[in-house]
Amino acid sequence: MQPLSAALAMLHQSESETEGMSFMERAQYRAKMRRREQTRLRRENAKRGASSGGEGRYQAMSMMDMQFTLIRLIASAALVIAGALFGSDDHIAFILYLLAYLLAAVPVAGNAIQELSHGRFFSEYPLMLVVSLGAFLLRHRPEAAIVLVLHGVGKIASDFILAGANSEMPQQASCIPEKAAVVNMKGEERMISPAEVRIGEFVLVRSGERVPLDGVVIRGEGTVDESIITGDSELAAVSKDSHVLAGSLYTGSLLLMRTMVRFDDSAISRIMRVQEDSSEHKAALERSMLLMVSRFIPFMFILAVLLAIVPPLLNSTAPLQSWVYRALTLLAVSCPAALAVSVPLVFWCGSSRLARKGVHAKGSEAIEKTAEMRMAVFNKTGTLTKGDLHIKKVFPTQEFDEQSCIALAAAAEQLSAHPVARALVDAYKGQMQKVMEFEEFPGRGVRARIHNRTILVGNRKLMISRGVKGVPELRGTIVYVAYEGDYAGAIQMEDTVRDEAADAVRELKAQGITRTVLLTGDSELSAQQVADAAGIDTIHFGLQPEEKAAKMDFLMRTIPTDGAEAYVGDGIHDLDELKTADVGIAMGTAGSRDTAKCANVLVMTHDLTRLADAVRISRRTHSTAVQNMMIVVIAKILLALLALFGFVQMWHVVAVDIILSVLTVFNSARILNTK
Repeated sequence: MQPLSAALAMLHQSESETEGMSFMERAQYRAKMRRREQTRLRRENAKRGASSGGEGRYQAMSMMDMQFTLIRLIASAALVIAGALFGSDDHIAFILYLLAYLLAAVPVAGNAIQELSHGRFFSEYPLMLVVSLGAFLLRHRPEAAIVLVLHGVGKIASDFILAGANSEMPQQASCIPEKAAVVNMKGEERMISPAEVRIGEFVLVRSGERVPLDGVVIRGEGTVDESIITGDSELAAVSKDSHVLAGSLYTGSLLLMRTMVRFDDSAISRIMRVQEDSSEHKAALERSMLLMVSRFIPFMFILAVLLAIVPPLLNSTAPLQSWVYRALTLLAVSCPAALAVSVPLVFWCGSSRLARKGVHAKGSEAIEKTAEMRMAVFNKTGTLTKGDLHIKKVFPTQEFDEQSCIALAAAAEQLSAHPVARALVDAYKGQMQKVMEFEEFPGRGVRARIHNRTILVGNRKLMISRGVKGVPELRGTIVYVAYEGDYAGAIQMEDTVRDEAADAVRELKAQGITRTVLLTGDSELSAQQVADAAGIDTIHFGLQPEEKAAKMDFLMRTIPTDGAEAYVGDGIHDLDELKTADVGIAMGTAGSRDTAKCANVLVMTHDLTRLADAVRISRRTHSTAVQNMMIVVIAKILLALLALFGFVQMWHVVAVDIILSVLTVFNSARILNTK
């Protein structure tokens, strides 16, 4: 009932705004607000059409439009009742019925002309216009008007529920400031677009403003509301060295921040890119429904034409007018209103519910695949573990001590972005030496030249491949150090398994995930320790970066799961794996624009329990979509049979179709309350 409550709250708010006004002032105010709302909707539809190739989801009427439409329909119904009261006078009754019909039909005709101009000949409004006009010409004048009144009431009821649902949905695009206050070292401030701000520039954020870019706090204290991005409703405290995200609402003292990424690589930009790509990734169920609609309506149209022509030619005892009316009733059955919203609307509600959890799916296809997920493959560092690596123990040789080993490793790794490299650099508190040459070997380590001395830092494979002698085989996450070709020592790193990892994996298995796998470049012992702590079934260790995607492809081809396979990573060092999997899930707010291209699902937090939430909501969404489609299809088939044999009237068909539309909308909106 939450969407309905939200819609009622919106209606009460609009009524309170006109309190104390005269009748004329209230009418002028509502007309003004209606024009403003229509302009806003046109702009939103234009933007949506540009970003999705001209195809967007169903757009509900505004509250102002609903009120005007309801008044018009009430007036039309009143004229029908008046016509029935004056039934003894044919001329007066005809005029009243004609006015009632025109009052209900003119907006439908306008929408029908618009649909026809775009080549949509079998869409909802042209069909309703043909059916109602045919009934009017066949002297079923009250029914012709009532059909359109019922159709309009159904649209209002559906849109009323949708308006309440839409008001609760996060709107990322509206949370991006148009300008960012960039300051230089002299304190000079200039306002520019967030897209023009470079990495490393300083930006001022005042209390009550939205943060324009992802960055780190230099000065200032306060709180940020990141619910629009992460789905967390609790305010997060920020101070010096805290990270803030674009789109979050800041409250506190004057905040000075330094940007860490360009706007195109920010978390909120990746979310919007996933949303823009949604229309290109439709679920198989949705594609099947659209194909069925595209074939069902022409088939019913041909059947209706044959029903109007063939029986009279065969000397039927019933008059021609009766067969034409029966054909129009059959044509009314083909009205796609209920079919059009039965499946796409469910996936939209499911996507919206996921967004409120901080999970952003790339179209209905990603939701469908997540619902079918049977195997989950995890990356280790930063996904199952916290990614806050620290030094556990140092094993230096006789020529070096612990501090010199750490100093050499940190100096060589200072230009690398790998989590191990960042941990080594953070652990060293001395002055960094300038790197003259630097070369990185993905998945193995780095080579750096400092003061004409070559330093190798990496795993045992790198040491052996470079001819370093005497390298011991140690267990755990080990970083080996070589100085001028001689082995200098080893550093054992330790990471912490996330607190919620075991519960999250357990809940995934309860949701029907039959197999969990861990892929890592670490040693067997380190991988097994993490797997045991998190409850992972299978491990594959010692993998190079290029081998992980191949291993993912191997698992998908060789392990029968009777469902979809997902890969869960950080979206930084595992883009190929995300692209290979049926469902690529990127965890956390780090990443780049490439993350949005490769991943199907973005989880804007490191909380692994959101994975089980995503699976549960996706399965509820998919089952509701199947439920809606089956109800509508079965009802349409029964109505078609009844209309074919003349057991139902036209207004019965339209009334049932409207009831189906309202039920499917209400059933879809229930997903928004899924826990």
